[in-house]
Amino acid sequence: MEGVDYEIFNAFAKQIFGDECNLGLSQESIDCIVSRARIIKLNKGEYLQIEGDVSKFWGYVIKGLVRVYYKHMEEEVTEILAIDGDDFMDVESYFDQKPSTRFIQMMEPTTLYVFRKMDFDEAVSSNLEIRNFFRTATERILLRKKRRIEESVFKTAKERYEKLLEQKPNLVLRAPSNIIASYLGITPETLSRIKSKTK
Repeated sequence: MEGVDYEIFNAFAKQIFGDECNLGLSQESIDCIVSRARIIKLNKGEYLQIEGDVSKFWGYVIKGLVRVYYKHMEEEVTEILAIDGDDFMDVESYFDQKPSTRFIQMMEPTTLYVFRKMDFDEAVSSNLEIRNFFRTATERILLRKKRRIEESVFKTAKERYEKLLEQKPNLVLRAPSNIIASYLGITPETLSRIKSKTK
């Protein structure tokens, strides 16, 4: 693990909070967060977490592609695809600190910016600004998860694909089609038909 500079923290904060980069953090609080963050480099196919682990990390992708998935019956269901500039978290295990059903796997050689829960909890317990930062960030992460669930219920497969294509065209190009299909909650055959009609 390597130390992290302020530019990466600012990019991470922007991913969570959008352009609202005045986070109410003093320089002392920013220093405290940055000093606890780390950079991890993993190879394609390596895992940050496997089923049965207790989630220890809140991550941000500096460069690469991360897949968070779980197994249902004999199938792998992709829950999160995080590409350059995205954050990711196994929400349930991270907050409950119970064994996870999720795998976190690198789909490419990947460089991550991570907060270890143990280190971040220590900072949160001793600093009100950091506590407020983390609470607001958590709210936004949970809201994002809620919106994704709603989209899977109310949007058609074609609408979900078109939104993904609009928001993350590089992801569609870099991730295998079967993984994209799993992420969208459709079969590879359905994705192929949608793609043929979208061209």
